[in-house]
Amino acid sequence: MSQNLPNMPVVSGIFVTGTDTDVGKTVIAAGLTAALRQEGVNAAYFKAVQSGCPEENGRLVATDARLAQTMAGLDEPLDRLTPVTLRLPLAPAVAAAQAGVSVDLEVIARAYRDLASRYEFLVVEGAGGLYVPLVDYTFLVLDLARWLHLPVLVVARPGLGTINHTVMTVKTLEQAGLPVIGILLNQYPAQPNLAARTNPEVIEAISGRPILAKVPVIPDLERESGRAALIAALRPILSAVRGK
Repeated sequence: MSQNLPNMPVVSGIFVTGTDTDVGKTVIAAGLTAALRQEGVNAAYFKAVQSGCPEENGRLVATDARLAQTMAGLDEPLDRLTPVTLRLPLAPAVAAAQAGVSVDLEVIARAYRDLASRYEFLVVEGAGGLYVPLVDYTFLVLDLARWLHLPVLVVARPGLGTINHTVMTVKTLEQAGLPVIGILLNQYPAQPNLAARTNPEVIEAISGRPILAKVPVIPDLERESGRAALIAALRPILSAVRGK
């Protein structure tokens, strides 16, 4: 981890990481932001960097932040919610290198400080898993989480293979000195197979951290009904997310 990091404010918040890419971190982070705001918490979403951004009208668009912006009703520009956008769907450090640029931590710090000064709670989403590189190969998502000094929520898959990925993620966070509030199993099937039924107990036993929720597969998140279903599934864990 870099030794010359910009100073960051100490704020209330949660860092949402995943065991891998495509486990649904964005949906969960956006849903948590929306659920908190519905409960009267002045919360905002933040994702330091997104790769794989499409271009619209000559600009790269942070689609993850746009989902959170829409779902949570955030009146913030996308480049405040996600200050670094990259075109290629690769690890951010690799996508930046391919584009001939580097991920600027000062740009990230400025956006984060601004949000921290105006919101009481920040829901921060990582990028992929903990060992995904953000700057060269020396500053990882794990380093980002340590830099922000936030407790962590681990989003995981429910099915076969998730025990190893989830426990390793929890142990890595704990070895880095980061508090893990618990684990969320995302896209939990309505009719789980034997692996999905037995994995939660095994994960809790080995990791020592609780399964906070089993969020079902929710179709049509672009519709109000889908968003309402997601928020309803997340509402029971808001106290744990807020540390209360």
